[in-house]
Amino acid sequence: MIRYCFLGCLLLFCQAIALAKGVASDVNQKDVARLKALPQPLQSADGAFYVSCATAERASWRWPILRFTETVRTHLSDTFLPLGASAAPLLIEIGAETNAVATIERRSFRTGDGFAQLILRVPNPETVDLEVFREAVGEALLREKFREQTGRYAGFSWPKWWLRAVVNASKGNVWKAEAYERFQTAIRQTTPPTLRQLFFADSEPDSDAAAFLAMWVLNETVYQKRDQRVALLTQPWDVDRLLQILDEGAWQTWLAEQDTVILLPGTITYSQFLRWQSTLADPQSTDEAMRLATAISRAMIGRPQPFCDLSELYLRAYSAYVNGGLEAYRPLRKEADEAAHFLEQYLKREKLLSLESLSLSSSSLTPAD
Repeated sequence: MIRYCFLGCLLLFCQAIALAKGVASDVNQKDVARLKALPQPLQSADGAFYVSCATAERASWRWPILRFTETVRTHLSDTFLPLGASAAPLLIEIGAETNAVATIERRSFRTGDGFAQLILRVPNPETVDLEVFREAVGEALLREKFREQTGRYAGFSWPKWWLRAVVNASKGNVWKAEAYERFQTAIRQTTPPTLRQLFFADSEPDSDAAAFLAMWVLNETVYQKRDQRVALLTQPWDVDRLLQILDEGAWQTWLAEQDTVILLPGTITYSQFLRWQSTLADPQSTDEAMRLATAISRAMIGRPQPFCDLSELYLRAYSAYVNGGLEAYRPLRKEADEAAHFLEQYLKREKLLSLESLSLSSSSLTPAD
């Protein structure tokens, strides 16, 4: 009797196992079918990025997301170090959320063979904050470069403000021109921030000032070479060591020189105009008038036509001084000053570089057709 009961229980147990396998098989088949129905991930030409989507409805977002990440990588690689590699591609997953989500999620996983992988998840591409996305892509690429050099993700010690500064420094000349004008407006009534003020601020430094600090650091002789930049990335963050390497006088000189840099051909900012205007002295001799005229001619290169027209008025005035002295100079100088006042007021109001028309990127991504 016991034997028959045991056989019966064994038979029921086997049936239960078979039934469970059948159910699991059905579930697995449904998952496989669902995954097969999703669009294939898009891959960058060099295999450094893969973009997938959680629903077929978001398939049209794969291309603009891929294009955006490649642009961020290109700018950051040109500014800092070559980033991104097919050996450790960055995976970007487009979520299915329909509510307004502006943030980015980042995680990593390790496979059985020890291979580590970073994944960025964009919950809703329609509402994502592009600056948050840009920073997340930049940080992921820099962390991957850190892992490539050190063999681990742990230990990446850049503070958040410095990471953001390096990413901002790579944005391009449109953003740099706008940021420089904001930066100059902020410090016009005071002195430019010192290195110690920026590095030891009680709170995060102004993002525009930090971006220009990053531009300067990466252009300094000590950080121009590849191995020096790798060391900046991989060594522990040490402000005291940085301040020993970097020269305060060179930083202030570089900031002053930016007033003469043409970030965008055919433009001039308000602060650059004010600095140029401060050099327009009344000549005390023929030699000085000729020197001032030469400086004005050089300053016209790459500038907008209204500025060049104004410069021509000052050239006429200085030329009149050389040929006819003060009496010939004064009426022409007055005419030039009146025109300069008009242009100054325009620049003070418009900044010439319109944030709306010269923005580096639109406020949102646009799905592909």
